[in-house]
Amino acid sequence: MGFYTSTGEPMTATESFDVLFHTGGSRPRNPFRFSGAGRIVIEPDFVTLDGTARRSFQAGRPASERIRMVDIVNVWSDGERVQFDQQRVDGDRSIGFTVSTPEQALRIIGSLPQRRTEAFATAQADAETFQRQMQDRGSTPVMWSLLVANVAIFVLMMQENVPDNPLAHSQQLIRWGSNAGRYTLGGEWWRLVTSMFLHGGMLHIAFNMIVLFQVGGLVERLFGSLRFALLYLIAGVCGSLASVLWNPFVNSVGASGAIFGIIGGLLAFVRNPDNGVPATIAKNLRGSITGFLLFNVAAGLIYPYTDNAAHFGGLAGGYIAGLLLARSLEQR
Repeated sequence: MGFYTSTGEPMTATESFDVLFHTGGSRPRNPFRFSGAGRIVIEPDFVTLDGTARRSFQAGRPASERIRMVDIVNVWSDGERVQFDQQRVDGDRSIGFTVSTPEQALRIIGSLPQRRTEAFATAQADAETFQRQMQDRGSTPVMWSLLVANVAIFVLMMQENVPDNPLAHSQQLIRWGSNAGRYTLGGEWWRLVTSMFLHGGMLHIAFNMIVLFQVGGLVERLFGSLRFALLYLIAGVCGSLASVLWNPFVNSVGASGAIFGIIGGLLAFVRNPDNGVPATIAKNLRGSITGFLLFNVAAGLIYPYTDNAAHFGGLAGGYIAGLLLARSLEQR
């Protein structure tokens, strides 16, 4: 995450830029429901945003919003993203868009007021501190090794000539080491581990690997590679154990128990007041974790084939392991 202030000569005349507005996803949003191609016009005293306003079940319509320069604060850019706050009597609101190049973004923010609120300045300083902390922790070999192992095993399984029916697929998973209740409880406890590296289909492995990639690197840097490996293993085993004890007739596979566990470990880390993570970053992480858990718990209750026992077992195991394994960033 990079933050920039003015680096060029401020504009003295009206100038306009082509921009893209967004209403969802990870892109910067705007409160006007502008979506798609648009334009920002910067004058000495005003900024005008021209775009297409989208409404539910209605065609988009051209719209324009004019903002006073004196109301603009907290301008920042991260690559091709640009965002600023508009101060209003009824509460501040954030306005964002993307441009074609980082140079264009710098040109835009160099033309806008450089005033910052105290809260924004603190958040910016915390973000820069946290970025340096993460950069100091180098690469994430365990996370990448887990990704490669899961994908490689899935590809090898797909090379087998297995009849296209549920029974044959289930038997294949058992041969490869799934957490099948009658085998696991019958003494083949190694299945608690091997099942963590098996997946039932393309969507299953894709979702798990995306989440592992998004979260695993951060957690490995926070805990360190060795402790991250232990966290992942402990959480995965706890998830597998919870699954087979909750339903002895289960034939369960997947890395989701371990992934919920690293989320639990991250939650344990950021809840520790002595973690060494800047305060605003810790607060944001807690909010993101809560949102992730609420969404996935709700999805698990709706989708009938979700192994919720593995998720909750992994989450609990990861949280407890996180409490034991976490160390303050300042101690590293």
